Amino acid sequence: MILNINQLRAFCLAAKYKSITLAAQELMVTPPAVSKQVKQLEDMVEIKLIFRNGNSIELTEVGQKVYKKCIRIFDHIKEMEDFFEDISRAKSGILRIGCPQSIAKYVIPHLISSFKKTYPGITILLDQGNNSEMIKSVLNHQNELALCRPRPNEKRLKVKTFRREDLVLVLSPDSNNVPTDQISVPQLSTIPLILAKYGSATRDVVFEYFKKFKMTPTIVMESDTVDLTKELVSNDHGASFLLRSAVQEDILNKKLRSVRILEGSPTIELGVAYHKRESLSPGAWAFLRLLEKSMETPPRSNAD
Repeated sequence: MILNINQLRAFCLAAKYKSITLAAQELMVTPPAVSKQVKQLEDMVEIKLIFRNGNSIELTEVGQKVYKKCIRIFDHIKEMEDFFEDISRAKSGILRIGCPQSIAKYVIPHLISSFKKTYPGITILLDQGNNSEMIKSVLNHQNELALCRPRPNEKRLKVKTFRREDLVLVLSPDSNNVPTDQISVPQLSTIPLILAKYGSATRDVVFEYFKKFKMTPTIVMESDTVDLTKELVSNDHGASFLLRSAVQEDILNKKLRSVRILEGSPTIELGVAYHKRESLSPGAWAFLRLLEKSMETPPRSNAD
């Protein structure tokens, strides 16, 4: 048995609206044409799928099951149509993406590798800076997209969040600042911390975390990069909050030691921001679709 896709579509829309007329309007055909398609489908499978109930139609028990399967089928077809549209429209061009230094190291390589497999003709230009600078780069049209921590008070941007991750408190394995493997927030406020400089997403999250407990962190040093921060921490100049994906190998290799916070770790959201009032290029839309897919199986990521 070979199913006719037009008959399935006619049935699916009739079932969706419970109306032959409304289904016909969406398909831009006459109601008799929709009725004929549904009847032909029923005749082919030799099963009744719909029945009249006054001015509307209802589904039989089998019709309800078929309708649910139709929804999945046409969702997949729509996904395939979007895929081909992306490929046909995004064959070439330039895509400017801003991202903090650490995202460039921990997130972008994976995403670019996946993106270039489908869109080899798109040239990606990466711009680096801290979280605040990358948000501004979208607002001033320097970059089309920015991978950053969303700011809810920035009304001129749209942001699609695609990653959430814990910030881990790490110390030197030999540090005596925290001799145990766990600590409370009141104790944490006395520990010397090394934080990223002003404008960093992780710095903002740490300050917000302490503010929630009405406490202030003890900052002894600021760092430009995650790699420098890890080096300073490993030499016991202080503790730091870093994303789990940035330190998990260091912890495994005993270059750093993680400490559990009894009240729970701070978390950070990573999203892609773009200007509300600007029309995105086909390449940018394709990149956004890639990020939506990454939400199902998120890559290792980081923010500065």
